[in-house]
Amino acid sequence: MREFIFKANKTITSPDINLKDLPGSCGRLDLLCRCVSDAFFLSHDIRRDVIFYAILCGQPNPPICIKFVGSELKKVSPDERSIAIFIKKALKKFEEIDEEQRKYWTQSTPGIYVKRADFRDIVLEKLEEGKEVFYLHKDGSNAENFNFTNPVFILGDHIGLSREDEDLLNKLNIKKISISPIELHANHCITIIHNILDKKSQ
Repeated sequence: MREFIFKANKTITSPDINLKDLPGSCGRLDLLCRCVSDAFFLSHDIRRDVIFYAILCGQPNPPICIKFVGSELKKVSPDERSIAIFIKKALKKFEEIDEEQRKYWTQSTPGIYVKRADFRDIVLEKLEEGKEVFYLHKDGSNAENFNFTNPVFILGDHIGLSREDEDLLNKLNIKKISISPIELHANHCITIIHNILDKKSQ
C-alpha cells in the first residue's frame, strides 16, 4: 500500500466550486486535482494500492479531509474537471451531515470519503496504524536509498507546510526524504515516488 497526505492550504471548503476557475476562486483546486490524477491513474488503468488524503484548509469551513481509496474508486476520470466534480460532491455530502457525524469518515461516492480532520489528525492516525511516514522535502535524505514498507508520504502545495506543521513532524521524528535537489510541483513528486517504488518492487 502507498499513501499520500497532501495539505491544500487555500483550497475551498465549500461545494460552491466554480469548475471554470479551479486555480483562482477555488484556491488552487487545480493543483489538488492534478495530485489525485497522478496518484491513481495509469495508462488504461488505475493504481488500486493507493490511498490519498487531501486536507483542505481554505474558507469557509476548514479543515476538511477528503480520502480517496484506489481499490474502490469508480467513474472518476483523470482530468481535473472530473476530479473537481467528485470533490464538489464530497464537500456537498459534508455540508449535509451533522457535526457529530463529521468526526467519522462518510462516503460521498464509491472510494471517496470525507470527515472533519486537520493535518495533525491524519499524521497521527497513520502513525497509530504503525505506518512508515515520510516528509518529502528537497533537503531530505535520498529516497532512492530507502526500502519502503507500506509508506505514507507527506506533501505540501505551492505554499508548503507551515512552521507549526514542520515542528510537529520534527517532534514526531518524521524522516525527511528527497527526490530532487530543487523544488518540484507536488504532482510531479507523486509521479517520481511511484516510479521509485515501481522499480523497487520489480
